[in-house]
Amino acid sequence: MNPRSSVDCDTPAYFREEVVVERPVASVWNHLVNLRSMREWLGGDDYSVEVETTWMPGSAIVIRGAHHLPFENRGVVLSFLPCEEVSFTHLSSLSRLPDQPSSYTTLRFEVHADGQRTVVKFEASGFPTMSIYRHLHFYWAGTLDAFRRYMELR
Repeated sequence: MNPRSSVDCDTPAYFREEVVVERPVASVWNHLVNLRSMREWLGGDDYSVEVETTWMPGSAIVIRGAHHLPFENRGVVLSFLPCEEVSFTHLSSLSRLPDQPSSYTTLRFEVHADGQRTVVKFEASGFPTMSIYRHLHFYWAGTLDAFRRYMELR
């Protein structure tokens, strides 16, 4: 059971997902943070995505695309430790929430080697609404599996 958020008693504070990729950690990391690769595995065949960031902590990250409706997700890079961890905040234009700290969710990826395989751990935390929690939980469970499949074709 996930702990509850202090914002909304019914909304979990976080969720975690994990996938194992049959590729070395350096290759997995490269495709996880490479902007051209992200365009492919974040959107896949369902919709188009563009990612802009320098990955410098404190810098902006913008993810634009269209899936039924155009969207723009904005945030700030919190950490970037090559072949270890990347995290950033996330606020989608589709949420129609105000641009204030309590509207953002934190997304965090960790990678570590397991022999020639790589374990990718994902955590999302700080959901301003139950609807956002549900959407992100649904989206990232499928997207991490899509990332695994994408990597295994490389």
